[in-house]
Amino acid sequence: MSTKKAKGKVAKLWTKAEIATLRKEYPKTDTKQLAKKLKRTLEAVRFQAKKRRLKKTKSYMESLYSAARKTTTKKGTAKRTVKRTAKKTVKKTAKKKVSRKRR
Repeated sequence: MSTKKAKGKVAKLWTKAEIATLRKEYPKTDTKQLAKKLKRTLEAVRFQAKKRRLKKTKSYMESLYSAARKTTTKKGTAKRTVKRTAKKTVKKTAKKKVSRKRR
């Protein structure tokens, strides 16, 4: 395997097989898992993907967002946020009423 020197560090060049794997799996695979499979750093995989203009598929990104939404609603953060906002609104209106009475 060939290497090249960059700023005092030895960088491992990407093989054709690694690039083929990257092109095939990057759009639909978690980047951390792919980096582990290729035995590369997360930054190296991201850099190569950007260099080759690879992007995640829309369905993959939607699955990430839906998973994130499920975990936040399970913890009740959405309910807490609504309660906090409601409390702030009540406090503001109460302060306005008090200041009007003082006039």
